[in-house]
Amino acid sequence: MKNFFSVFFAAILVFSCLSCGKKGELLPPLVRFPQPAENVQVTQKADRLILTWRNPTAYDDGSALPAIEKIEIWILESKTAQGIEAAEIQTEEFRQKAKLYVTIEKDRISEYLVEESAAEGSMQYSYALSGEDSLSTRYTFGLRVKDKKRYSPFSALVSLMPVILPLPPTDGTAAVFPDRIEISWRPPLQNRDRSSPANVKGYNIYRLEEGKPRRLNPGLVKGEKFEDKDFVFDRTYKYIVRASATETSPYLESEDSAEIEILTKDTFAPEAPKGLVSVAGQDVLAISWDANAESDLDGYRVWRRDEGAKEFRLITPESIKENAYNDRAVEKGKMYVYAVTALDRAGNESQRSETISDIIRERME
Repeated sequence: MKNFFSVFFAAILVFSCLSCGKKGELLPPLVRFPQPAENVQVTQKADRLILTWRNPTAYDDGSALPAIEKIEIWILESKTAQGIEAAEIQTEEFRQKAKLYVTIEKDRISEYLVEESAAEGSMQYSYALSGEDSLSTRYTFGLRVKDKKRYSPFSALVSLMPVILPLPPTDGTAAVFPDRIEISWRPPLQNRDRSSPANVKGYNIYRLEEGKPRRLNPGLVKGEKFEDKDFVFDRTYKYIVRASATETSPYLESEDSAEIEILTKDTFAPEAPKGLVSVAGQDVLAISWDANAESDLDGYRVWRRDEGAKEFRLITPESIKENAYNDRAVEKGKMYVYAVTALDRAGNESQRSETISDIIRERME
């Protein structure tokens, strides 16, 4: 009997332990997938399709994506009669028919960064067109990225049918003005296939910064001239111009024009000061003038011609910053003629202002 109770109480104890803190059903572990690539676009430049995108930085649950192991670029080519637009490809059809074109492994991702300094910068891949039938083919692209274990969904699909593009602009020149660099060029006369007239809807102007082109114009330039007002003197700037066969972005562009290079040397003198007035004091002739408006103004010089003299003499060897000067080296009863010039920081000097004359008269006792 004693053994029976011992076994009975032991069973109750085990049952109580098993029941204590009992949890619900075990759930499967959370499966996370990388978000798809973003901002996918495709455009044409000469005989290449330029695919651009941004890599994802998070999983589908919003948590940070630590690293991308590979990027896959898939492509589907849809043939059609030349000049006839092929139908848009839907995602399911793309999944079934697209082919893997290229895989970019982790150690090569940096080669395709548009901005190498940006850890998560824009990516770019160039797809070469070949054969005359490319003009009757619609190219549809989709991307997938993979972390260590799983692929993202396909990105948004982008499509493009190539067109015959113009040759690049020619005879580019640049000229410096006080407030701008003016770039001009000649339009192409033919397309890449030597047909004419050239299929040009406008132009895009790029400034080369650390060897990389940055587009300056917000909208397509319709003429053959562009003004770059964002510059400083004493620097060398390089530009390229591309002709576009489309009116709006994404632009289908020609090859680059020849580089247009210019050194922005400041050779522009300020305007001559205006509005000279004088006031005669007891032993001083005080002159003043309107302040010049140039942003790089460095100061003024005051010139004087004594009565009977033919030439002006500089009486302020060091330029002055104020637009006024008191001349105390004067004699009563003697007429003096004054003029003022303006200087900029590059050492350019204006023409002399219009003159003004004054005299300190002897007082009658």
